[in-house]
Amino acid sequence: MKHYIKGGNETKKGTKKQLPKPITIIVNKVLPVIVLLVAGFFFIPYVSMNFQNNDVKGLNTKAEAVMFYNSTCSHCQKVYPKIFWHNVLNFNNDDKQIQTINVQNPNNKHYINDFAVQETPTFMKPNNPDMKLVSTDVKQINNFAETGASDR
Repeated sequence: MKHYIKGGNETKKGTKKQLPKPITIIVNKVLPVIVLLVAGFFFIPYVSMNFQNNDVKGLNTKAEAVMFYNSTCSHCQKVYPKIFWHNVLNFNNDDKQIQTINVQNPNNKHYINDFAVQETPTFMKPNNPDMKLVSTDVKQINNFAETGASDR
């Protein structure tokens, strides 16, 4: 003989535990914004590196330095985001900007011959094309941009 327990197979509605309201707000509203900001921090320089500089008309002589780069160069990919954010933080100061020129772009290939760019990334003083630095070291790049010294 089988004995059934009354209500044994039924699930109780409304017993599902919910997160407290402040945590729900954080998870649903704040966390996605943080994720987007972090993703943007890494994604924006990549987009800029690959899709800007369609045709650079000339050197910005007010710039602190010029960076010649190739968007497929691994060394350039390492240093470009640092230069990008340097320029973002100094967007109001032309004399603190580092102009970036993608020499892979067909419209900019003449810069390779014009300034004897042999490897990338090459940093150059816009008012003195003989002053050059090839480096991915941020301290060397900052020192070069500020003083023109390329202490290797």
